[in-house]
Amino acid sequence: METTLNSSQKNLHALYNPGHIVIVGFSRDESKEPAIFLRELLNQGYKGKISLLGRERGQFQGCEMYDSAAALPEGIDLAFNMVAAGKTLDILPQVAARGVPAAVIFTSGFAEMDPSGADLQRKLVEACNANGMRVVGPNCPGYFYLPNGINLTGIPDIPQGPIGLISQSGNVGITLWDQAKTIDIGFSAFVGVGNQADIPIHDHIEYLGQDDNTKVIALYLEGLPDGHGPRFVSVCRDVSRRKPIVALKGGRTVGGMRAAQSHTAAMSSASKVYSALFKDCGVIEVAHLEHLLPIAEVLYRCPPMKGRRVAIVGSGGGHSTVSTDEVELAGLTVPEFNSELQAEYGKRLPSYAPKRNPVDMTGGFTKDPTRFAQMTELVLAHDPNFDGFINYGLYGFYRNGKPPADAVHTYESAGPVIGHVQARSGLPVIFYTPYAYRRDPAYSALRNAGIPCYPNIHLAALGLAALYERNQLLTKAADTDAKVDGPAETSANPALHGTGITEATAVAYLSGFGIRFPKLELCQTGDEAAVAAKRIGFPVVLKAVLPGVMHKSDVGGVAVGLSSSAAVSEAATTMTGHVTAALGAGRQDGFLVSEDLGKRRELFVGVRKDSLMGAIGLVGFGGVYAEAVNDTAICLLPATPARVAACLERLQSKSMWTEFRGEPAVAPAKIAALLNALDRALAADRLTAIECNPVMIVGGDLIAVDAAIETTEVA
Repeated sequence: METTLNSSQKNLHALYNPGHIVIVGFSRDESKEPAIFLRELLNQGYKGKISLLGRERGQFQGCEMYDSAAALPEGIDLAFNMVAAGKTLDILPQVAARGVPAAVIFTSGFAEMDPSGADLQRKLVEACNANGMRVVGPNCPGYFYLPNGINLTGIPDIPQGPIGLISQSGNVGITLWDQAKTIDIGFSAFVGVGNQADIPIHDHIEYLGQDDNTKVIALYLEGLPDGHGPRFVSVCRDVSRRKPIVALKGGRTVGGMRAAQSHTAAMSSASKVYSALFKDCGVIEVAHLEHLLPIAEVLYRCPPMKGRRVAIVGSGGGHSTVSTDEVELAGLTVPEFNSELQAEYGKRLPSYAPKRNPVDMTGGFTKDPTRFAQMTELVLAHDPNFDGFINYGLYGFYRNGKPPADAVHTYESAGPVIGHVQARSGLPVIFYTPYAYRRDPAYSALRNAGIPCYPNIHLAALGLAALYERNQLLTKAADTDAKVDGPAETSANPALHGTGITEATAVAYLSGFGIRFPKLELCQTGDEAAVAAKRIGFPVVLKAVLPGVMHKSDVGGVAVGLSSSAAVSEAATTMTGHVTAALGAGRQDGFLVSEDLGKRRELFVGVRKDSLMGAIGLVGFGGVYAEAVNDTAICLLPATPARVAACLERLQSKSMWTEFRGEPAVAPAKIAALLNALDRALAADRLTAIECNPVMIVGGDLIAVDAAIETTEVA
C-alpha cells in the first residue's frame, strides 16, 4: 500500500489494516452471530488484538470483555458493531469517543427500512463523525481483508487471491465466494458497503486501487448516494488505468429498482446513466451476476487484446459454429485465415477438416492434448494478424479424460504448454470446454498457466471483448478531450413563467443561449398564419400552440410541407378542429409558422437534471418515432467530442450519423456544443428537462426544429 493517504483514506487504512478490533454487542452465546464472527476471525489467523464489548466483564477465547465503552482500552482501530439499531446510536458514538477511527455497522434497521430509520441513520453518522469515526454501512453484511487474516463475515473457507470485491449485497458476495472455487480464483478483500451513509463505494475503490494485494476490483452496485456521480467517475477514471474494474449494476429494470431501494436505501438511476458512467471512467460492465467474477478472472489472467480479430482453434463442428456466432455477437470479428495458414493446416489435418477460421482438428487432441497449442502456434507463425484466440473442444473429460498410455502429455501437463502460447505471444487465449467447472487438475493447470476456461461459449467471447475494451482504455490518451463551449449567448434571456411553457416560449428562451432554430413566427389566427407563411417563404410547417402538451402531433397539431397561403389557412382550420376534439375547447393558444427544412436526418438532443450526476445529456434517433424506437444514449456533462462520439457508437442507428448517402458525418463537436448550451439553459430554477426533437442535420449544421421544456410544479 502506498503511504500517501488523504484523511478519508487514513480511516480506511484502519479498516483494512487494524491492529486492534473491538466487536460491539458481544455475547458469550456461541450460537449467536457475535460469537460466530469472532470464531471465524480467529480461524482466519488474525494476529492483532481483539476486544469484546457487551454486558459483562471477563475473558472469552483469550479476548478481553468489557461492559462499557468508557472501559475500553486506547489504541483500537476498528469497531465492528452488532448492536440493534435503536441501541447503536447510544453506544457507537461512545466507542468513537475512545479514539476509534473506523466502524463497520453490521446492523440493519436504518434508512433501508423507513423514514424514521433514515433519521436514526443520519443522527448516528453525525455523532460518530463528530468524534472522528468514519462508518461503513449501516446494513452491512461484513468485510474481510484476507492478507491480514481478517474475516468478519461469519463465512468460513473463503479462497484468497487477487480480486477485491465491493458489494451492496452480502448474498452476492457469498455467491461469488462459492463460484470462485470452481475457477481457481480468490479474493484479497471484500466490503459490503450497505447504505453508504458515510463512506461511499468509490472511497473503497480508491483505497483498493493502491493495494498491492488487489489486482482487479469487482463491484456489485445498486446505487450511489445523490450527487456522488462525479466523484465516482473521477476515482474510477484514475484507478482503472492502474488496474481493471468490473461492475454489475443491480436495479436495471423497474422491478429491480424497487427491490434495490428497499434493500439498500439507494435510489437506482436509469441503467443507461450507469452504463454511460461506467464507459466514461473505464469500468467494464457485465449484465449477469454469473459473469462478474469470470470477467474479473479474465482481466487478471490474460493480457489486454489489441484488436478485434479472433482466431478460433479447436475440435468440434457445432462448437466451432457457435463460437463464431458468439464472438461476432460480442462485437469482435472472425476473419478468414490467409492461404498460407490454410495450406499449413492442410498438411496436418484431414481433407474434410474446416481450415478457414474456425479450424476444426476433428478429434486429434485425444492422443495429444497439446494439439490445441500446436494448432494455435501455426496462426502465430503463418498469419500473425490476429489479436486473440478461443480454443474449444471436449478437453479434459472426453473418453474418461485419459490419453493413451504412450502419450507424452496428459491434460494436466498440457495446460502449461497452452499457457506458454499466451505468455510468449502476448495475445490472450480463452478455453471453452463443457467440463470446465468440474474440479479437476486439468482445468486448474490451465488456469494456473494463465488460461481461463469456461463451460459457456458466450462467456468466453465476452471475456475477449472485455480484454479488447481494456486495451481501448489503456491506449486512449487520458483527459485530453476538452469541453466544447456552446454557441455564444445573447445579452438577455427571456424569463420562463408558469408550468405550461409553450414551444414558442421555449424557442425564445433557448435562442438566447445561441441555439439555432428555423425562421418562425407566432400567430393568433389562421389568417395571420397564412400571411406569416408568405413572409417566411414556402414551404412551411404549421403547429398549434398547446401549453402543457409535449407531443402536438398526437392530437393533430402539426402540418408539414404547406406550399401556399391557402394551404396554410385550410390546415389551420382543420388543425383547430382536431385539437378541440382531442383536448376540448380553449386549449389552443394560436399557431406557430416555421420554415420547412424538408426531409433530413433527425437527432434527439436533450438534457435533464439527475440526482446522481447533477445533469446528464441524451443523444439519439429523433423525430416523431423517437419514443417508439427508443434509441438514445446518455452523454455525461460537460460534453466533449469524445464523449459524444462514444454515445453515437452505442446507438443502434450509429451508421446514420456517419457519412450517409452523400451527406457528411455529424460532427461530435457540434453535438457537444449543443448539449453544453442546453446544460447552461437547464440551470434556471424549476427547469427539470429540455428536449430538442428533432434536431435536423442541414449540411454540417444542427438546427433544432422543435423544443420542449419541463418544469417542477409551483404551488
